[in-house]
Amino acid sequence: MKKIRIKGRREFGGVVEAEALVSPKPLEGFANVDSMQGYVTERNHPLFKVCYTGKVLVYPSPRGSGGFMGFGIGAVPAAFVHTEGNALSIACALCAHIPSMTDFETDPMTVIETGDMVLVNADEGYIEITKKNG
Repeated sequence: MKKIRIKGRREFGGVVEAEALVSPKPLEGFANVDSMQGYVTERNHPLFKVCYTGKVLVYPSPRGSGGFMGFGIGAVPAAFVHTEGNALSIACALCAHIPSMTDFETDPMTVIETGDMVLVNADEGYIEITKKNG
């Protein structure tokens, strides 16, 4: 199978491989997440009630000032991959020990689709995507 490798910057280290869950919209993780069940509760969000537990959560950026910590409590994603991070997403990754990467040479939102397998090697600064359709 064809693998696509993209270099990026580590926010929090670790290596994990899991299925991708892609959010086309930014994520807010305080009031708009059920952290114990592991899904987004925002009704107009594309990931409404879609389980993110154990997935590589791919999203453009965090949003809102209410925090992002809901994604790091209880049922957590396997890793964070995003185009724009901030102090909220970094703090969540640090506290929950979730590998997290940003600042990619190619926007991962244009390459990764939900269901692709993604190896996040934040320690060495790259992600490797195996497309679900070969």
